[in-house]
Amino acid sequence: MADGKSSAPNIQDVFLNYARREKLAVTVHLLDGRQFECRIKNFDRFAVVIECDGLDSLVFKHAIATLRVPRSVPNYFSSHHP
Repeated sequence: MADGKSSAPNIQDVFLNYARREKLAVTVHLLDGRQFECRIKNFDRFAVVIECDGLDSLVFKHAIATLRVPRSVPNYFSSHHP
């Protein structure tokens, strides 16, 4: 990472982990205009596994425009921001 804090989680990981752990319904907007109501099952640096209507899909992060959750994600930088 540019700031030299390689052990600090990034904002993307915090957001995705929270949505996954809480099993939140997430609206995924793709760059091509499609959108899905789903749950985050897993993710890595390049892709997100989502479950929509009982089916799993692998979505590459570069195809995602936005992710929206129904409530605020607490403490993005609770112990990592001055």
